[in-house]
Amino acid sequence: MATPRAAISRLALLAAPLAILFISLIWPLSNVLLRSINEKGRAALEGNIYFGHYFALAQDELLRQVAIQSLNLAWMSTAIVVLLAFPAAYVISRLSKQLASLIMVLILMPFWVSIIVRLFAFTTILGNEGIVNTIAQQFGAGPFPLIYNSFATVVGMVAYLLPYMILILVSSMSAIDTSLLTAGRTMGASEKRVFLDIYFPQVKPALLGGAVIVFVLALGFFLTPAILGGPENITIPVFIQQQVQVYQWGKASAMGIVLLIVSILGYMVALRIGGRGMLSPVQQGSRGAVAREPLKATSVTALCLSILVIDLVLLILPLLVVIPTAFTETTQIQFPPVGFTMKWFEEVIHSDIWIDSFLKSIRVAIATGICATLCGLALARVVTQTGSAALKAGIQVMAITPLIVPVILLGIGIFDIQSRTGLLGTDVGLVIAHTILCMPLTFLVLGNAISAVDSSLEQAAWTMGAGNFKAFLGVVIPSITTALVGSMIISFVTSWDEAVLAMFQTDIDKTLPVTIYSFLKSGITPAVSAVATIVIVPVLVAITFIACKSLLGLRRHK
Repeated sequence: MATPRAAISRLALLAAPLAILFISLIWPLSNVLLRSINEKGRAALEGNIYFGHYFALAQDELLRQVAIQSLNLAWMSTAIVVLLAFPAAYVISRLSKQLASLIMVLILMPFWVSIIVRLFAFTTILGNEGIVNTIAQQFGAGPFPLIYNSFATVVGMVAYLLPYMILILVSSMSAIDTSLLTAGRTMGASEKRVFLDIYFPQVKPALLGGAVIVFVLALGFFLTPAILGGPENITIPVFIQQQVQVYQWGKASAMGIVLLIVSILGYMVALRIGGRGMLSPVQQGSRGAVAREPLKATSVTALCLSILVIDLVLLILPLLVVIPTAFTETTQIQFPPVGFTMKWFEEVIHSDIWIDSFLKSIRVAIATGICATLCGLALARVVTQTGSAALKAGIQVMAITPLIVPVILLGIGIFDIQSRTGLLGTDVGLVIAHTILCMPLTFLVLGNAISAVDSSLEQAAWTMGAGNFKAFLGVVIPSITTALVGSMIISFVTSWDEAVLAMFQTDIDKTLPVTIYSFLKSGITPAVSAVATIVIVPVLVAITFIACKSLLGLRRHK
C-alpha cells in the first residue's frame, strides 16, 4: 500500500505527461470520433447519433476507390518488402557480430535523414531528367514515366518500410538455436529439409507479424503518395487531409476512425502472431554458433547476397544522388549536373525562408527532446516504482498508444484542438504535438534503463538519510545518463524529421521539412538540393566514422 506522500509524488510526476496525453491524444481523438457521428461534422453530440458518414464509405464510389487504392499500394509494398527483407536478413544473421552491426548501421542510416529529403531524392532519381531516364536515354530508350504514379509511390514506400522488416527478421533469425539445425543435418536431412522443417517454422511468426505491421504502416502513408504519387494515387490519409482542407470533417473523421480501428486490429494480430518480443532485440539463442558457420557458396547464397546489395543501393543511393545536383549551374535539377557552382548554397544561406525554417526546426526539436525525455522519465519512474499492476498496465498502454494511432489522424485531431485553444501556429503547440510522438520512444528507452539499475543502491542512499528526490538524482540519474542522452537524440531527430503534424501546425512560420515539402509541391529548384545536402552530409560523416571504426574492429578480430 502506497503512502499518501508516495501517491502525491507519483501524481506530481504524472501531471505533465498526462496533460500532454490528454491535449494531444485523448481530446483530439474524442473530437474526431464526435465529428464522425455528427451529421454536420461538428465536434458535439446533437440529437441522434449519425452513422451516415460511415455508410458513405461503403456506398460512395469515390471513397471505395480511395480505400481500394490504399489497400493495393499497401499489399504491393508489403509483398515487395518481404521478398527483399527475408534474404537480406538471412545473410546478416549469418555474419559475424561486427560485420552484421556495420551492415545494420548502413540499413538504418536513412532513419537519420528526413523523410522529405529521401522522397525528394526519389524525384531526382525517377524524374524525366533523373538518373534512371538519363541512363536509359544513353542506350536509346526512354524517357519512362517513373514519377507521379503508383510505381514511384510503391518504390518510396518500400524504401521506407524495408529497414523495419529487416530489423524484425534479423532479431528473430539471430535467436534461432543452431543446435537444432545441426541435429537435423546429423540425422541425414538435406539443407532444403532443414530450412523448411526446422529453420523457417521458427522465423515464420516474426515474418507474418512483421508483414502485418508493415501493411498497417503502409495504409497510413501520407507524404509518400502525396509527393511521389499522381492524381490516381489518392490514399486514405491524403483523402482525409483533402477533406479537412474543404471543411468536410464528417467524412474525414469517419475514415480516420476506420483507419484507427484497422491499425489497432493490425497491431493486435501482429503481437498475437509474433509475440510481445517480436520488436525487441533477443538475448537468447546461439548467435556465435551461427556466425562461425560460414555461408556456403551456393546459388541460393549468391541470390541472397545480391538482394542484400539491392537493398543497400535502394536505401543509400537516393541520399548520395542528391548531393551532386546541389552544385549544378542550371536552374532545373538534372542528373548528371551541368557545371559546378556554389550559388545555390549561397541562396539558401541568405534566404530568410530557409534560415527561419531551419531555426524553427532547431528550436522545436531541442524543446521536444527535453520535454519528451522528461515525460518519458516520469512515466518510467512511476512504472518501475509502483506496486499496482493496474496502474503499471494503464501507464504502459497510454504511453505506447501514440505509436499505434495513424499520424494523419493525430494531425487533424491536434489541429482541431489547438485551433480552439490558441496554440495553433506557435512553437509551444508544435512542441506539445511532437512530444506525443516521441514520448513512447523515450518511455521504452528509459523504462528499460531504470529497470536495469540496482535498486539496492538507491535504498542504501535512503538509509544514509537522502530523500527520495536526492537519491534519485544522485544514484539513478548517473546510472542512466547514456539512456537519457539517447532519448534526447531520438526525440530531437524525430521532431526534426516530422512533417505531417507540422504541416497542420504551421502556415507562414514553417519548419524545415514543411518548407521543403512546399517547394516539392510548387516547384523544385537546386536550392532544395542544397538544403538536402546540408542535412545529409553530417549523417554521411557520422556513418563513415562508425563504419571505419567497425572495420578497424573487424581487422583486430582477424
